[in-house]
Amino acid sequence: MLSHKNKYILYLSALNGVLITILILYGNIFFEQGRSIGGIAIAIAIFFLYELFVILFTEKISKAINSRQSVNLFLAFKTGKIILSLLFIAIYAAMVKVELKRFILVFIILYFIYLLFDTVYLVNREKKNKKEYHLKEIEKLRHAK
Repeated sequence: MLSHKNKYILYLSALNGVLITILILYGNIFFEQGRSIGGIAIAIAIFFLYELFVILFTEKISKAINSRQSVNLFLAFKTGKIILSLLFIAIYAAMVKVELKRFILVFIILYFIYLLFDTVYLVNREKKNKKEYHLKEIEKLRHAK
């Protein structure tokens, strides 16, 4: 059985594979310039690396933080993703200046796809932590008797 971390890394890899395949198959229909397709491919790679960091980091510290700290961490990750995304769009707009509206539309769609993935992962991580906490508490009560 796969661990929680490995399961979500596998899901993340599958999501990236699907998105890259869609980009390869249908990118030329939506974008006229190859640079926009390249920009979206870079965005997918950046989101992949960001989500991979989120998974690895939260798995590393999840047992050492409480629920309130988990919420703060969740909000920090969301804020970081927004800042990273806005920075990427600004750099793309300054450097490429081609099909900007289409690029931003596709980028926002990607952002929300990865936001959904991120949210599902972090909510499931928190549920798993709570379940493990309750099992430990039950075990402590059993040993106390």
